[in-house]
Amino acid sequence: MNYWFLVCATGAMVASSVQADCQSLLAEQLKSDLSLSYQAFDQTPDAGWRVLQAQRCYSEAAVLIEAWMAQSKTQPNSVKWHLLQMHAYADNRPQALKLVPQLLFTAEQQQKSPFLWNDYVLATAAFLQRDLAALKLHREQLAQGSKIKPNALNLAAVDRLIHGFHLSYQQAYDAAEPSQ
Repeated sequence: MNYWFLVCATGAMVASSVQADCQSLLAEQLKSDLSLSYQAFDQTPDAGWRVLQAQRCYSEAAVLIEAWMAQSKTQPNSVKWHLLQMHAYADNRPQALKLVPQLLFTAEQQQKSPFLWNDYVLATAAFLQRDLAALKLHREQLAQGSKIKPNALNLAAVDRLIHGFHLSYQQAYDAAEPSQ
């Protein structure tokens, strides 16, 4: 009985400590990162929101991204995509799914582009909604354009989501490539 209490109490203390570390790190990042350029904030490894992601502070990374977008008064699609991902990593599916319509290319944009962005976004949404049929449908659409590198990279990510359909988004997305 005392053993289980100790295990539970230790687990709660570790979770509380991690959460406190994430909050402290977020406070630091909010002081230093809101004035970063788009390139520095979103596209630089070990900078911007990626610092929080690397520490598994996914909800806090989402908060930082939202604050940066408000401060910079700009909302590049890649930043909104990373916001969706951080909500998904934190298993905050409703918030992630709210971003889907904002991320989609218009029909005209998609028709003019060989980059099958909408299929990737919709495949991700299908994973978050636990709709395997829709996930596989958008995977097949991506496969048709896989000779283009961004589509091939996104196809590999969607294959990981299918392979890890029973897992969280973070676990499935970060998994090793499934063997063929």
